[in-house]
Amino acid sequence: MNSAMPLAFLDANVLFSRTLRDWICQLALDSGKTAFGLRWSEDVLAEWIYRMRRRSPDISDDSLGRVRRLLEQAFPEAMVVGYRPADVPQPRDVDDWHVLAAAVAVPVNFLVTADRRAFVPDVVAGLGVDIMTPDEFLMLVADRHPDLVSLRLANQVSYLRTRRRPPGGDLREAALQALHRAGAVRFAMRLRGTDRGHGQLSA
Repeated sequence: MNSAMPLAFLDANVLFSRTLRDWICQLALDSGKTAFGLRWSEDVLAEWIYRMRRRSPDISDDSLGRVRRLLEQAFPEAMVVGYRPADVPQPRDVDDWHVLAAAVAVPVNFLVTADRRAFVPDVVAGLGVDIMTPDEFLMLVADRHPDLVSLRLANQVSYLRTRRRPPGGDLREAALQALHRAGAVRFAMRLRGTDRGHGQLSA
């Protein structure tokens, strides 16, 4: 693995979204983990599992535990250990302290979180970590690896084709709408070719 490869630490609120989790993880895997690497911590995984359980108390281990096991099997290098929140400034929300500490301990290039406001510039200044929303991170990947993103969209459409019952409908649009609902609005626009700052990606 390239030592210069950028690393992204995923917050629990990113893993909580199946759409965002699948897109980011699959992009990493589609590239053979050369476009970017992923990191998370036991605290982050525990928070994600807790939120999933709160949302769906009846969810089975087959549905929830299996996802975690698949993540750990696909990214055995992702777990960050040995970090200390006291080693970094406390962010606005004390519950996010462990997230910042784990990201800085690696260190990673990007901390990807749906709650960017929790990590104000005054807190993260000088730590060497860029705070990005999932939408911003996916846009960055699209800028750097447009062919990879096009491949992932094509694979996502193929996956939806196997799951759609009854078959039919605009599956490409369904994939883009899922991204829009997950908060990756500009990224979905980019894939549609309606983001004027960038060209359209083929699929």
